[in-house]
Amino acid sequence: MYKDLREYIADVRQRDHVKVIEGADWDLELGLITEATLKKADPPLLIFDRIKGYAAGYRVLTNLLNTPKRTAMTLGLPVELRGLEMVKRWREKVQREFRPAPPVEVAAAPVKEHVHTGADIDLWELPVPKWHGLDGGRYIGTGDMVIQKHPETGWVNLGTYRVQVINKNTVSLHITGGHHGVEISRAYWDRGLPCPVAIVCGQEPLIWTMACSALPRGVGEYDYAGWLTGSPVEVVKGAAVDLPLPAHAEIVIEGEFLPPDVETAMEGPFGEWWGYYGGKASPHPVIRVKAICHRKDPILLGCPPMLPIDNDYVRYIVNSAELWNDLDKHYPGIKGVWLCPEARGAPMCIVSVQQQFPGHARHVATALASSQVLHRWVIVVDDDIDPSNTAEVLWALGTRCEPKTSIDIMEGFWSLASNPRLPPEKRANRNSFDSSRALVYACKPYSWLKDFPPSVKSSPEALRQTAEKWAKELA
Repeated sequence: MYKDLREYIADVRQRDHVKVIEGADWDLELGLITEATLKKADPPLLIFDRIKGYAAGYRVLTNLLNTPKRTAMTLGLPVELRGLEMVKRWREKVQREFRPAPPVEVAAAPVKEHVHTGADIDLWELPVPKWHGLDGGRYIGTGDMVIQKHPETGWVNLGTYRVQVINKNTVSLHITGGHHGVEISRAYWDRGLPCPVAIVCGQEPLIWTMACSALPRGVGEYDYAGWLTGSPVEVVKGAAVDLPLPAHAEIVIEGEFLPPDVETAMEGPFGEWWGYYGGKASPHPVIRVKAICHRKDPILLGCPPMLPIDNDYVRYIVNSAELWNDLDKHYPGIKGVWLCPEARGAPMCIVSVQQQFPGHARHVATALASSQVLHRWVIVVDDDIDPSNTAEVLWALGTRCEPKTSIDIMEGFWSLASNPRLPPEKRANRNSFDSSRALVYACKPYSWLKDFPPSVKSSPEALRQTAEKWAKELA
């Protein structure tokens, strides 16, 4: 784990590619430039400085973890790893017995180099971008961590939820049902109390990765990050709320999340992770800001959803590993799990299985369709297919899937308001947010597995030996 975001940037300068862009406009241009770089095969880490209307040093960073190399650097893995090999190595890290490593509190911290309270609070001091053309406003929270503490258990949860600036001392918070942040907020609201929150808008990337992950209820992201790295996270008390802030964060907004029957503001629309504007502007609960803490020359982390590839490659690696571990507990022969980045990850999950009994593929597919991670397509392939290799998966779909007998449709699964395929009549009724799943068996039929025509494909061992023998010629 890096000490802070700045140490990570310095390492990327040494081992990868950082591009500094000066003079861009916060109004759409930061988003447009970011989107343009994502069309490149290996987009650079972007740092925007001297943003229009803002002094030098008030920076915005994008393209944090949208390449395999920077993902590997963040996760502490060899930088040459790609696809399924990266998932396998991450699994090795997280399969150990979890032993919480609580954060350690420090007296002084860089995040408190500047503290604004009362009349000095002004969110417009920061170059908050408007990311997409149809966005309903400026979003400070896209690569953020929202910190909350459960009033009964003391469980400290970090989650990533979008945050729109309403005015100089008010923001809205968008959390959909089922997230831990909703549970903790309601625990306060049911008591007639506002929920204390701290929104971190620039932080060390591994901690942020944990905030984006689906950790079990009651497991603290600080504890998990400390366990993974063997180094407890340093925290400091908030200036206005009783919450532990990352001591080396760039920007933290502290405040009170008000019950929706007390105050709301119109939020959205926002270009969402599906790649569409699935929702419309609607009333959302707000946070009254009590303090803003930031470092000298702060860096605002921006991770808005973008096309063609999302701005968060690390999420696919971590979530694929979690699904693989869960399947391994119940089924034999799981050879790989991959959330397809080109399909936005969660909507398409591909799993490689060494079939060992009748219905093996169907059992595995059904389990994946029922997981907490949202899937629209579950594709099962044989163990000779690398699920992270799109060409091999398409070959399996084209040659092993018989549409009439190899596709199951399951209905009535939980969905999201942002789902672009929710029909208008369902979108109008918030109790009808359900959708279907397609389970596709792009694998050889188990009943005649041995009689299936052999593949025109050499064994991995033969290819390895050939590569070693002819290494000089093939270089």
